[in-house]
Amino acid sequence: MGVPFPALKTMVSVYLLLMGNTSPVVMSSTTLNMVREIASKVVTSGSSLHGDPLKDLADNTYWVTCAIQVENWTKFTLKTPGLMLRSGAHTTTPVVIEPGKREAFAVRKTAYTATGVSGTVSWEVNGNQQRFVIMWSAPFNFDFYVNRLGLGMTRVGLVDVAPIHLWFYQMLDKDNNDDLTFERKMFYYNLDPLIYSNEKFEAEGHMTNTHNALVRVIFRPANNKWEDLADKIQEELNKSSPAPDN
Repeated sequence: MGVPFPALKTMVSVYLLLMGNTSPVVMSSTTLNMVREIASKVVTSGSSLHGDPLKDLADNTYWVTCAIQVENWTKFTLKTPGLMLRSGAHTTTPVVIEPGKREAFAVRKTAYTATGVSGTVSWEVNGNQQRFVIMWSAPFNFDFYVNRLGLGMTRVGLVDVAPIHLWFYQMLDKDNNDDLTFERKMFYYNLDPLIYSNEKFEAEGHMTNTHNALVRVIFRPANNKWEDLADKIQEELNKSSPAPDN
């Protein structure tokens, strides 16, 4: 005789819980500070950094440079990078960012010109049909301008890079629209991080206020979506969290 349906349903549920990588109890009690502490230990540099500090990636023989680093705390690969320079030239180019990895690239001012470096870089978030977009502007003249950073995401279904400098000008001084939502910040006196979030993802950005600008960005799941953390972060969370009471 077969197993009654209610009993079978219970058995399947228990099996899936036991076989899953992450305990729901652990995830429900997880805080951003816990995730941050573990990520600081397990997120590793990829091939674009070669083990060198971010500041060594830029060609600092130029007056204005910008080195941009992104850490991917999610389980989704950041693929198909798209770099759109409004001003300047690239020293190195952006690469795919695997879960639990940090990667970086650098740009510098155009030679023999009194100009800065600015543009956008974006990645498609694998399996989500969205692009994660970073805008930056590092000017030549600090008398009238300051370093700026923007973080945002496209709507679901929009994975093509916008033509010309559409995203740059929108994120620099225009508003959100149906295709792209974002936050932006000037980095001069106030160096507090820039935070962008939606229902599924959150990005945190830091930028220095110097001509050799350094940008550090963390791309992570939203606070209620810890099941989307990279496997290596989830595994360490499970190890560090006490087992639930029976």
